[in-house]
Amino acid sequence: MKRTLFFAFTTLLLVSGCGQNSGKSDENQIPEVKVIKATKRVCNVPYSNPASLKGKRDISIFPQVNGILTSVLVVEGQMVRKGQKMFEIDATPYQAAVDNARAAVLMAEANVQTQELELDATRQLYEKGIVSEHQYKVESNTLMIAKAQLAEVNAGLKKAENDLNHTVICSPHDGVVGSINYRQGSLVAPAIEHPLTIVSDNSTIYAYMSIDSDVYMELLRESGTKEKMLENIPEATLELGSGIVYEEKGHVETISGIIDSQTGAISVRVAYPNPNLILSAGGSGTVTITYQYDGIVIPRSASYEIQDKHFVFKAVKQPDGSYMAKSAEVEVYRLNDGEYIVESGVESGDILVAEGVRKMIDGTKIMPVEE
Repeated sequence: MKRTLFFAFTTLLLVSGCGQNSGKSDENQIPEVKVIKATKRVCNVPYSNPASLKGKRDISIFPQVNGILTSVLVVEGQMVRKGQKMFEIDATPYQAAVDNARAAVLMAEANVQTQELELDATRQLYEKGIVSEHQYKVESNTLMIAKAQLAEVNAGLKKAENDLNHTVICSPHDGVVGSINYRQGSLVAPAIEHPLTIVSDNSTIYAYMSIDSDVYMELLRESGTKEKMLENIPEATLELGSGIVYEEKGHVETISGIIDSQTGAISVRVAYPNPNLILSAGGSGTVTITYQYDGIVIPRSASYEIQDKHFVFKAVKQPDGSYMAKSAEVEVYRLNDGEYIVESGVESGDILVAEGVRKMIDGTKIMPVEE
């Protein structure tokens, strides 16, 4: 009876041991994973950055003379034409100055005429030998002094008239009136802290933005010269603060070419037509420029992120012909919701694991299967 029980127990151990060996065989099986080959292709890359909006011309209006503001003839937001009256300053003292200057001119003109008569009479006496040459020269010099005085008062008259004209302040160009900082009755002067207002020519709006130096170098590399680069850059879109995309397309007019040592960025000016005056100076938005880039593009599923760093798994062939998944850090630029541009860390021809990278362990043997 004991021999029978011992035989049965031994048989059970053998059967159990065979089952465990079969499980280990399943665990050592090399998994198949989908892979892709890294290749270069030309793609359209959108580049967006915030931008501040300014008018084609924003001219601050300052008074040229001191005085009391007697009239404000415009309102904020009003369209004005070049030469249209906007403000008036009390002209009474300036009109008086003009009247005095004109009187001084009349007196100086009369003095010149008198001296001309004196000199003519002295010349006749000098020619007859009645007066000396010294006397004749004195009269001649007196006439020169009278003419100089006339020129001086004429200059004073022009200044007085100019000051009088400056009591009426007109718009220097077509545009929109900004905030009015002074009202009727205010004492104003050329040295006031704030302008009376700003007239903005908003027929064209300039969007000022910055681009990274590497983007600038890529655009320059594609075009060869800065002039060709400006010609080749596609039209830019503008998204306003409300999320609405402005209907008119803009074009890049200038790129500074000087890299800011602190930010590593370059200033860019984009011009947008504004026929319906939808855009306003002083606003803001987001400008998007699309440029072409020749580089390696991978699906986002082929990468994973740890502490703001991106990694991929490369399928590296071993000496025995097998493949091993090796992790590699990469620098990427988000192209869209589904793809990344790889800027470094991957070479053309590398085999990359396409799926399941977040669960993969570095050094795992794999069986690559191309999609």
